[in-house]
Amino acid sequence: MQNYHVVKKVGVILNTDTRNKLLVVSSLVCVVLLVIATFFDLQISNAVINYNSIFGTVFQTVGESPIHIVFFLSGQIGIAYACRHLRDKVFAVFLFVGSVSLSVWQMKQFLNVVLSYTFSAINNVHKHRPIGLANSDGMAGTGSLAMSFLICLVVYLIFTAILQYYWLHKQSDQQLARYLLVAVFASLTVWFAEEVNATLKNDWGRFRPYELNASQTNFTSWLHPNGINGHKSFPSGHTMAGISCVIFSWFATKQRTREILWVFGVVWGILVGISRIVIGAHFLSDVTFSFFLTAAIIYIMRALYQELVSDSLKL
Repeated sequence: MQNYHVVKKVGVILNTDTRNKLLVVSSLVCVVLLVIATFFDLQISNAVINYNSIFGTVFQTVGESPIHIVFFLSGQIGIAYACRHLRDKVFAVFLFVGSVSLSVWQMKQFLNVVLSYTFSAINNVHKHRPIGLANSDGMAGTGSLAMSFLICLVVYLIFTAILQYYWLHKQSDQQLARYLLVAVFASLTVWFAEEVNATLKNDWGRFRPYELNASQTNFTSWLHPNGINGHKSFPSGHTMAGISCVIFSWFATKQRTREILWVFGVVWGILVGISRIVIGAHFLSDVTFSFFLTAAIIYIMRALYQELVSDSLKL
């Protein structure tokens, strides 16, 4: 019962009526935007594309960060929990090694994405091309392997020291156990959202705005799946990652902080989505569908966390 009150106090619990109202309103907005996109996707894209947009280039570079940060935080929590439970050495060792591997891998992925887009932008400027031109379905080089490894190691050690000493070290055993549960659900949420997004991308085979030919005859509606052809405009991966920023609110212990992080996550997701249209990487329908599909996944997983964890702790 004591553990249950801890979860009630610091858990990611929103009033059910509020959640349901937000879901209904979001669904209506989604339907309206998709109807508009059905008829005006290409026109909207042609009207707003700006490959020289600094706004679009910045969010293209850092827009996917939330998914890597969620995994990194989850790995750090696993490390802290393993170090607290050395009595069961087999469990502690496997959890520690797995958590270190997850957090290192995600730090490397984060740096690869950011450095790739950064080098691409620098290269574009050097060659007098629009700064935002980039291949969203392939990575540019990020320098030598040794340099990439060194940067990753230094950044990883710095942030690990900060998180372990100034955050996780100060948590009680009960709070750390709660963080571990949140980390599991948060990681599953991001993983599932990524898998759904990647599957739809491959199967839809939609040309991106910057991949259209001069006469734009290869444009297809979002309602028309083309099959696997190497093109991956629908739905937007960046937008999926952007709205995943909402998941940071799950890790907060104070109501006010959770609210701020939730609003920040929604705003971040919207800005990332708009930036993808501006930079010519996606159409309005790609962004809209991805935003609300990911939001629905987050909604379901958060509700599952509340129901399963709260019910189990009541016992």
